[in-house]
Amino acid sequence: MNNIAIRLEEEKDYRAVEELTRKAFWREERIEKIGVGCTEHYMVHSLRKMDGIMELNFIAEVDGKIVGHIIYSNAYIEKSDHQKIEVLNFGPISVLPAYQKQGVGSALMKHSIECAKKLGYGAILFFGHPTYYPRFGFVEAKEFGITTAWGANYPAFMAMELKQDFLKDIDGKFIEAVIYDEEQHKEKAAEFDKNFYK
Repeated sequence: MNNIAIRLEEEKDYRAVEELTRKAFWREERIEKIGVGCTEHYMVHSLRKMDGIMELNFIAEVDGKIVGHIIYSNAYIEKSDHQKIEVLNFGPISVLPAYQKQGVGSALMKHSIECAKKLGYGAILFFGHPTYYPRFGFVEAKEFGITTAWGANYPAFMAMELKQDFLKDIDGKFIEAVIYDEEQHKEKAAEFDKNFYK
């Protein structure tokens, strides 16, 4: 798809973005498990007030219609000496179901990564699909000696340096915003979801 336009999210877009995110992630089977079909729209809503980085909060449009969104947040690596190294995290990245697998997500990723580099950020760490994100330059975080907050490593935990050698010799644990703990926030997400039509 060649007619994808990327721009910063504005306050007037908030509701449309939350609805888009809900549509992108909603799964009926999650209702029985966590009490709501998704929590990602609540995450987006909360990150704007907490740890979101508005200068890296982007919308994708096709013919003037909002079809995709990505939001970044503050995170850090805590070293064994308790020193904190600031890094970026991102997600959710959302694309309307009808526009998925047409390059919208890739456009958001490429644009936001380039903007993060220009803004001087050093690295991005996050949890995502290990067969999709390496195309943008992500590798397993264990290559930098970084673990999850609970000391684990697995293919879905990935990292990318935005500055050369930024993660060199930075062994430590990745700490992300508390809103990503779905179990902790599922009840608030279910309450928030009552503002949306089924």
